[in-house]
Amino acid sequence: MDLTPSLRSAHRIAITEAEGPGRRFALWVQGCSLDCPGCCNPELFDPAGGERIPIATLIAELDAAAQEHRVEGLTVVGGEPLEQLQGVAALAAAARPRGLGVLLFTGFTWGEAASLPGFAELSANVDTFVCGRFDPRRREPLRGGRAYIGSTNQTLHHLSDRYAAAELWRRPAAMELRISPTGEVEASGDPELQRRLLRVLPRQDPSRDQ
Repeated sequence: MDLTPSLRSAHRIAITEAEGPGRRFALWVQGCSLDCPGCCNPELFDPAGGERIPIATLIAELDAAAQEHRVEGLTVVGGEPLEQLQGVAALAAAARPRGLGVLLFTGFTWGEAASLPGFAELSANVDTFVCGRFDPRRREPLRGGRAYIGSTNQTLHHLSDRYAAAELWRRPAAMELRISPTGEVEASGDPELQRRLLRVLPRQDPSRDQ
């Protein structure tokens, strides 16, 4: 049995400003059993999808992103990060001593998350959790709402002051587009803005988001 710490991941971006405050390295984990109606990433539900990546590889990518792009933080989204709690905790534990802020999005409520085995070890290295299932009936407003967050029922839990300032979360919704050398388009950021883009570009595939 391979005991090397690892994570099953669907996607990652070396630099983004659409997945949390500041310049960030973003990782989408693969696998989620919560099955929230209206989830923008249903392709990430399958726990056998994506690829298994050693934590050491992800740490090397974080170091490269910090050097090349001067990222200041790590965002972990999904999928459901807490269904791979041990691997996510190992990654967060490596990011924190490097001076990187850690932001984690989970569909679990804070009470559910806090009851999971190993959560204390994870939370010791996370600056802010965004908790709660996405509810399409309660979408966060594009203007005047909280940036980066899908629905108004989801809650912010700041375990440090790093991202605690309200103004960091009060900005217009944003998205980013990336075009590969082969012409493939991927988007990250606000799912509603991505949906609006797809109405204009109906043949393009949406990328992964939280």
